[in-house]
Amino acid sequence: MITKKKKILITTILVLLVLLFLAGGSAVYFIEKYKPNKETVSPAELFPTKADEARVILWQTLYEKHAHYESGMPYFDEATAKDLFRAEFYIDAKEKIATFVKSTSIVRIPLGESYYTEGSDRTDLSAPAILSKGDVTYLSLELLAKFYDVTYELYENPNRLLLRMGEKELLLYKALKETALREAPDRKARVLRTLLPQTRLCYTDGERNGENGYARVMTEDGIFGYVRQKDLTESFYETRKSTYQKAEFTHLLSEKKVILGWHQVTNTAANQTLTKYIEGNEKLTVISPTWFRLSTEEGTVSSIASLDYVREAKAAGLQVWGLVDNFDKNVSSFSVLSSTKRREKLMDTLISLAKQYELDGINIDFENLSLETGPHFIQFLKEFSTRCRVEKLVLSVDDYVPTDYAAYYDWRSQGRYVDYVIIMAYDEHYAGSVAAGSVASYPYLQKAVDDIVKMVAKEQVIMAVPFYTRLWTEAETPAGRKLSSLALGMQIAENEVKRSGATTSWDKEARQYYAEYKTSAGLCRIWLEEKDSLLEKLRYITQADLGGVAAWRLGLEKKDIWEIFDFEKLKQAEKEQEESLEGKP
Repeated sequence: MITKKKKILITTILVLLVLLFLAGGSAVYFIEKYKPNKETVSPAELFPTKADEARVILWQTLYEKHAHYESGMPYFDEATAKDLFRAEFYIDAKEKIATFVKSTSIVRIPLGESYYTEGSDRTDLSAPAILSKGDVTYLSLELLAKFYDVTYELYENPNRLLLRMGEKELLLYKALKETALREAPDRKARVLRTLLPQTRLCYTDGERNGENGYARVMTEDGIFGYVRQKDLTESFYETRKSTYQKAEFTHLLSEKKVILGWHQVTNTAANQTLTKYIEGNEKLTVISPTWFRLSTEEGTVSSIASLDYVREAKAAGLQVWGLVDNFDKNVSSFSVLSSTKRREKLMDTLISLAKQYELDGINIDFENLSLETGPHFIQFLKEFSTRCRVEKLVLSVDDYVPTDYAAYYDWRSQGRYVDYVIIMAYDEHYAGSVAAGSVASYPYLQKAVDDIVKMVAKEQVIMAVPFYTRLWTEAETPAGRKLSSLALGMQIAENEVKRSGATTSWDKEARQYYAEYKTSAGLCRIWLEEKDSLLEKLRYITQADLGGVAAWRLGLEKKDIWEIFDFEKLKQAEKEQEESLEGKP
């Protein structure tokens, strides 16, 4: 018989056993709950990539696009390469040639080849430099690293590419002890890698950084994960430096202000007229005869140049910049400039002509280019600037005044490559205009100056002014108003106004003398270009401290006009005016 005392003991023991069981279960529960997960997962499983792709990590940030991966080499499509590396190269898909331009050399690379040449030097690569797949062109990172400020490491499982560009101050940690790199900021997250003490880790920006006491980090071979903050040292900075030196496109500029006159030469006999245009003219520093013309779509050039002309000009203290134009309507500028081989032919020809005729420079006057020709024109200037730089030839290019609709002439790029950008600040109103007006009013030139110096260094800008004007005739006909015009040189325009008996008045806005009179043909109107109007323009050019001035064309001016082309006097006058204004109350 069980006594009451025994019953109490048994009950107590049972209660204790139940409590022990419950406590043990709770301990197991709590142990399991807070026990770190030791299950591992491979980065390749967590960050899968296709066989022909590689994840791109720029410093310690995932780039938005993947690289193409082939034959153990990462490749970037043309658009991505230009965006990511600020790469400047030209792909001729038709002729299957890529072009890289340096300050003093041009590198041509055949698509699909595993080498490239620079002058007489050949560089072999471990894989094709450029691949073409359908409509997409890819450039190998190995090739890009030869030309741009980039170093890289490539890893597999998963395929990942670590890029380092330029210099950067990195925020780093080190592991204090052996610890786990996890897939999420939680001890129950799977382990990506066990980190040994002193393992270096990169801090990464992210919304989840610092969550649950974890830091989001990247290993030095590009695996992202989370580590307990208490297992890391204090963060510290380390600067990664670059030894890359970007090639600069230097410019061959005159120590003095350029005063250029274009000499319109239409046949070889016209070369004999040089003396009458320069005799007694001590202001002119450069003469640019219109000798050369793009003559075929193969890139050949016609020439009416004269060595005797050059030597006479140089004896008079002038530089000679031979002008080449694209005025042959039977020759497509697009066909020439969009072809690597034809551009090469054109450049070879111009360099040969420059040597043959002992020229100091080449003046490019390619007008009425189409929108689609724009990028190829800039590529031509870029390549030709390198050729001219090597030969110590001054390269200048003639341009319309900057406008939104002609933005594809890309004046900013022109200024980077060529020596002088010449703005033709005339034809504000031209033969096809629907209204009569000035050929080159003061506001027109003023805006041209203000706009171009925002894109091109002022010392590289030459502002061109006209030595001509237009006589406009407005006639009323049964079909409506008819407008016609006639281009006149300075003296002829002055004579015409005198013959008409008209009185001139100063147009304050245009800063030109204006006259109008009636004839049997209709109402005649004219804005004169003469000493006073040109002086207004020259004063603004001087105030803007541009590289010089040019004039179209020699022979249309009055001889006494040259006395105002004196930048030293204009500068001194400007200084004196400023001083007098400062003294006024």
